[in-house]
Amino acid sequence: MSASSRGAAASVPRRVLYLHTTSEVGGSDVSLLRLVEGLDRSRFQPVVALPSDGPLVPRLEQAGCDVYRLPRMKKLTSRRGRGYLIGFAMNYPAAVVGLARLVRRANIDLIHTNTIHNLYGIGAARLTGRPHVWHVREIVWQSRAVRRLEVGLARRCSDRVIVTSDAVAAMFVDRAGRRPANLRQIANGVDLHRFAPGPSDARLAVEWGLPPGAPLVAAVCRLDAWKGVDVFLRAAALVRGAHPAARFLVVGGAVAGQEGHARELEQLAAASGLGETVRFTGWRYTPADMPDVYRALRVLVLPSSQPEPFGLVLLEAMAAGVATIATAHGGPAEIVVDGETGTLVPPRDPQAMATAIGDLLADPDRARAMGRAGRDRVERFFDLRRTVERIQAVYDELRPA
Repeated sequence: MSASSRGAAASVPRRVLYLHTTSEVGGSDVSLLRLVEGLDRSRFQPVVALPSDGPLVPRLEQAGCDVYRLPRMKKLTSRRGRGYLIGFAMNYPAAVVGLARLVRRANIDLIHTNTIHNLYGIGAARLTGRPHVWHVREIVWQSRAVRRLEVGLARRCSDRVIVTSDAVAAMFVDRAGRRPANLRQIANGVDLHRFAPGPSDARLAVEWGLPPGAPLVAAVCRLDAWKGVDVFLRAAALVRGAHPAARFLVVGGAVAGQEGHARELEQLAAASGLGETVRFTGWRYTPADMPDVYRALRVLVLPSSQPEPFGLVLLEAMAAGVATIATAHGGPAEIVVDGETGTLVPPRDPQAMATAIGDLLADPDRARAMGRAGRDRVERFFDLRRTVERIQAVYDELRPA
């Protein structure tokens, strides 16, 4: 290739196909949205493939992405039983062939799989000769067999593996404590302009039916069983007596297939005597609304009973100047500086969580100081622009000669 031809090729943005297994607005979904929003469009053009429509789709389209729906592209999970796994295996070859056709038809240059639970990218990359980046945002603890399969494939069948935290990277460490050569650790980031300290929006208290000025404590998460919302509600019941003015929010809705758990949480709140003290907002708020939600809070709690792979809501709240409380395992233990930007408590311990919440409600000055320290930490270590630059640098490592 001549010098002029190489220059012309370099000026054409590389088309990156992002594969994801849901169209919702959880942490990995929002992280994908922010990544494609932040890409340098003079260098990279995002294309996204999802299994179905959902609230994420219009946001991706607004960000200038071509979005394809691939119903055959299913999430690998052991939760749905042996029959689902058999169906997954039988469907896999046709799904990979269909994805490979899309890669060729859409002139894709690089495939970026956005979750460890999507196995289709490696097959399509092999069939089409494209480089493959596997972005692992999860800790797989539900099934040892699935974990061995997914981690083994990511280690051996991807050009690069990106992990978001030490907690995720630990899955890839060998018996000698070594990480694979193709692994890159890149923390999630937050938009420092979008998520920033500021006055609370009075309309939210009206929407929630709460008295103006009530100190608000919230858990922001989907209502998955491992998210520990039951622990948060039990802690709220313990706090209520000493802080009757405080109100508690559960911001997030049910997960498909776990609607029963969401109903159980509402029943637990009623049985605990929380009554008007707690509000379940459901999926009312989009990612664009969340900065206002955080600014309304005194304290953000991430009560996960199992280790979080990262904990994006902590970054968002910290960037908005809100004190945080999180369980002391997984990614949150790497994000929160205990006693400085927030408080770490043992998992599945309502009393310890209640004590931490009560301490911050009783000392607003301390809560505000933690919020300021959290904002400073996010500015120094978790700027979204730095995250996007580092991911783009991984793409550059895979640029053809």
